[in-house]
Amino acid sequence: MQNTKNDSWLKAAVIGSIWASFEIIFGTFLHNLRIPFAGTFLTFFSLVLLIGFSYKWNDRYLFLKAGIICALMRSMMPTSIILGPLIGILVEAVIFHFSLKLFGRTYLAFAVAGVLSMFSAIIHKIVSVLIIYGFDIVKLLENMYFVLLKSTHIDLPVRQLFIIVSGIYFLLGIATAYIGVKVGREISREKKSLSSTDIDFKAENEYELFNTNNFKFNSLLIIIYFILLVASLVVLDMFDFAYALVFIVPLMLFLIFRYGKSLRRLSKPVFWIQLVIIILVSVLFWHNKYDGFIVGMKMITRAIVMVSLFTAISVELKNPVVKALMYKKGFSGLYSTIGLASSAVPFLIENIVVSRNTFTNPVKVLKKAIDLSDSLLCSFTGHFNNTNKITIISGETRSGKTTYLKALLQELKRDNAGLKIGGIIAHGIDKDGKRLGFEIEDVGTGKKVLLSNNIREDDNVRVGRFYFKQAGLKFGRDVLFKAIEESDLLIIDEIGPFELRGKGWFDIIELAMQKDNIDMIWVVRKSLLTDVLKLWSHTNVEVIEIG
Repeated sequence: MQNTKNDSWLKAAVIGSIWASFEIIFGTFLHNLRIPFAGTFLTFFSLVLLIGFSYKWNDRYLFLKAGIICALMRSMMPTSIILGPLIGILVEAVIFHFSLKLFGRTYLAFAVAGVLSMFSAIIHKIVSVLIIYGFDIVKLLENMYFVLLKSTHIDLPVRQLFIIVSGIYFLLGIATAYIGVKVGREISREKKSLSSTDIDFKAENEYELFNTNNFKFNSLLIIIYFILLVASLVVLDMFDFAYALVFIVPLMLFLIFRYGKSLRRLSKPVFWIQLVIIILVSVLFWHNKYDGFIVGMKMITRAIVMVSLFTAISVELKNPVVKALMYKKGFSGLYSTIGLASSAVPFLIENIVVSRNTFTNPVKVLKKAIDLSDSLLCSFTGHFNNTNKITIISGETRSGKTTYLKALLQELKRDNAGLKIGGIIAHGIDKDGKRLGFEIEDVGTGKKVLLSNNIREDDNVRVGRFYFKQAGLKFGRDVLFKAIEESDLLIIDEIGPFELRGKGWFDIIELAMQKDNIDMIWVVRKSLLTDVLKLWSHTNVEVIEIG
């Protein structure tokens, strides 16, 4: 990844972290109070923020990247496990990007972005309700609307109501653009920011942000859940409710068993109160009370299943295998900066978002956040430009990589008496000229444990022709985690296909890459060197080729 790409992703991380901070504070406040049209208010703040930043930075794809970072950060919050907020943020970013691309940085572009984003907020809400509750909710609302008109003697056709609502959202979009332009012009005139020394935060490791401790991921389940999602909708629509439960109940029991802690939304009283209200309204406003009860039960069952399946998908998307795939597809910058962006959120919330002007003058708070962006970018750049050295010993299979590594370590210990070296060395197990497996050695203690062989056992993990032992993997992980905390030089022999698939020592490498006080020596097979360098891009790498 080149410096220009780094710079663009770092700017996106700045925008994304500030954007996410406002989403978290305002979103939580509005949703907890059950304020109607909360999404419209959040869209207003988001567009003002993006327009303001467009007067400061205008890198290619900057706002798309910022939207992706903000969406991922927002989805990691406990209050937003389902994909709704993530989709809403991404839609706003896409609309803003293409508005700028088509019309440039003009008031027309901002007005188009404002109007479309405002309409997208209400469309997103309508689609979300339809997905969760189905089209029965439309008929229920229609019945309620006509009952309301009849009881109040108000003559307001649906077409007129639609025109009034559309007009309000159009004017809101124009107003958003006007305020955003005003903020942007003030920022471009002032050209001031706080000193970078005023910002201090601890950089997070993005693996820890996206991972669930001791959770066994299964990327295949992502596809299965999407299929089950469609199947659930079909079953609830086509079969009697009693028969549909035969399919739904086992599915829900499995989801609760696998994702119990993540299904927080199902434990909230507010969620169940909403569902009870839907049943009561269905009974009251449906033509037949029994049919209304069944329709209400179907809608709340659909809502529970949708929430649970989207939660399950969100959890499985945190799979490190998904991250490895994203790296290979060119999204390394995203995951290299997401940890920085998330680390800055507590600072931003404490020092900027939560202030006496937060709810009385939120535009002023937005402007203050944008003023801080240069300083935040300096801090991000300092954390990102890690100067620790990575030495990679590379060569063909059985070319002497480990032998060279052991000789190098002896030389380093002789010349650097105070150097703390930790990590693992992999020794091949050979018989009659054939490689039968590997054992790993703790560099610090010399203790050796079997890592893999060609004998299959129940708890083994197969990679290629070898079966990796759980005891060996645990031993290696314990040694490496300890070495990261206590050593000046970390040894990892070796990094192979296991790690490229997001397994093995993958998460440990992720953690070590975030440290600013440890050099590393890796052993990598020559055929995998390009993939490893692409997956873990770094500015200070030396490759030593053996053979």
